[in-house]
Amino acid sequence: TPNGGDLARSAGGGFKSNDIKKKDSMARVRENASEFGTCSKIKKAFRISLAPFLCVRKDGLLHGRMMTLFTMIKSMDRVSLRGKRTVGNGLATPLGLDLLRNFEFTPACNVIDTLGASVNYDFATRSCAITNFDVRHVSFPSGATHMALSLGLLHFDFNALNYKLKMSAPFYIDKTYDENSFELSVEEPEIAGMHIAVLGLKFYQEVKGTYYLFKSANAVGVEVLGVEV
Repeated sequence: TPNGGDLARSAGGGFKSNDIKKKDSMARVRENASEFGTCSKIKKAFRISLAPFLCVRKDGLLHGRMMTLFTMIKSMDRVSLRGKRTVGNGLATPLGLDLLRNFEFTPACNVIDTLGASVNYDFATRSCAITNFDVRHVSFPSGATHMALSLGLLHFDFNALNYKLKMSAPFYIDKTYDENSFELSVEEPEIAGMHIAVLGLKFYQEVKGTYYLFKSANAVGVEVLGVEV
C-alpha cells in the first residue's frame, strides 16, 4: 500500500452453495449445473465405449469438444423443461442426430479422406463396403508399412448409460495391396440402444511379424459411418 502496510483482501464474493441450492434468483444456475453434470456423465461413458478406437493416443482437446457436442445435442431437446433437458431427447430430433453423425473424433486423421475411397455402411447386414480404393492414394506416415481398418457397431442407451461395442477383426493392408474393393462386417451387440456404426483406422510398422502401432495424430482415426435409432 502507499503507507507501506500489508495489503489484505477481505473474504467474500462469488456464489454461496446454500444460495445456489435455495434462492429463486439462482434457478438458472441450478438448471445449467444439472444439465452440465448429465452431459459430463454421458461424455465420459461414450468416450469409454469407444476406447478401443480412441485410447491409443492422447488428445487433450477431445474432452472439451465432446462436452460441446453433447451440450449442443441436449439443447435440441424441445420437450423438456430447462434443467431437465437430455441428450437422449436431443437425439430424437434430426438436428441432434446430425450433430452426432457429423462429429469428428479425430480431425487430424479423417478416415474417409485418408482412404480416398467410397465407404458405405448397411445397417441391415451390419457390413461396410469400401469401393474405388487405391492404396497408392493413401498417405502412409513416415515409417509405416501397414494400415488396419476395424468396423465397430456400438449400441448406446443415452438414458440408462448402458452400452456395448462389437468390433470386426482388424483388416491389414500394406503398400502392395492391389484390390480396389473389400468388405468388413460385425456382429450385432445384444443390448438395446441407439446403433452407431464407426470405422477405425490405425497405422503400423511391421518388423519380423510384429506390428508396432503409430500413436501420432495423423495415424489413428475413427469415423462415424451412420446412426440408427
